[in-house]
Amino acid sequence: MKRLILSAALALIAGLACAQDLSDIHIALNTAPDSANFYYYVNIYPKLGQWDIKKARAKEYGAYNEYALEGKFERIWLLSPHDAIIKDNGKYALFNLDTRKYTTRFEYLDVRFGWGGKETGPIGLYSKTKNHEGWELYHLVDTAGKRQLRVMETAPADSFSFIARNRIKLYKDGKESMIDDKGATIIPFQYSHFGEYRIYDGGKTTIVDVRDEDGRFGLIRIRWDGTVDELAPCAYDAVDISKWPCIIEKGGKKAIVYDRKGGQTELIFDQVDWYPQGMIVRIGEKFGFQKWGNLKLPVEYDSMEIVESAETSNKKAISASKEDGAYLYDTNAKLLDYIPAEVPEPVDSLQQAPLDSLIND
Repeated sequence: MKRLILSAALALIAGLACAQDLSDIHIALNTAPDSANFYYYVNIYPKLGQWDIKKARAKEYGAYNEYALEGKFERIWLLSPHDAIIKDNGKYALFNLDTRKYTTRFEYLDVRFGWGGKETGPIGLYSKTKNHEGWELYHLVDTAGKRQLRVMETAPADSFSFIARNRIKLYKDGKESMIDDKGATIIPFQYSHFGEYRIYDGGKTTIVDVRDEDGRFGLIRIRWDGTVDELAPCAYDAVDISKWPCIIEKGGKKAIVYDRKGGQTELIFDQVDWYPQGMIVRIGEKFGFQKWGNLKLPVEYDSMEIVESAETSNKKAISASKEDGAYLYDTNAKLLDYIPAEVPEPVDSLQQAPLDSLIND
């Protein structure tokens, strides 16, 4: 049973592995495992206002259960098997789970962080003193057996936010940049905004939609080594990177960005419908089928849809029709079936008049 509970806890961590500001958190990160089959968890007594941290191990690994921190606190967040954030009387401190000592005093007014790893990522701390008020980014490091803060050097910025545990946005003068958890610049201060990003190729490629000062959209690609390439300039009204290939739009027309070097179709389509097997495109009232930059079926059909099929290996087919009949293709545009349109028989325009309509002289 304990093993089941531990497995559920690990699943929870995987589901919550994302960046958060404390003001946005609705569920505490309750469990953090280490590499020796121990796990820490937050022990909560809501009626007493008591939040504790306990260290435990399942029975099959040698039953173990003891307090790592005990007391009355407003809130506790576990960052990793090494560090926790403790809130008390409206202020925040960092606590080291290894030494069971506080890394900082309760002197910070706010904390930002990204969670989801075995090691603690950078921490953003907000403080107000005689000489300074604002945010600072720190790394937690071990120095002579103590957990200490080391300032993380970044380009000057007005503010920042975590968008992933190892990705941080910096804001300055209305523009944004992105750095990694080592402080290295991934995207420089050249865009007014970059929004959605999608990871492809097993994490080797990240595609991000960006926007310039005039609100026009573009696409960039971040490679595994951190280099940034432009896939599409900031010249479009909208981009859609929710699926790959991506779709870009300008003046009511759409194009498809179909490879990670920026190759794209002409900006001619009125509609593009994405399917795992390819894209159905429309120009005016006519439909065609596009796949990886190639127009497999010309834009000349009156209707087109992806349908279930027992005749293909992927169980999908393209059903299309035009004036001369109905077509069925596999998703590589190979013709499977054709049913010609029925041609109505000609009507004889010369018909015999009814007998009672004849006029007798």
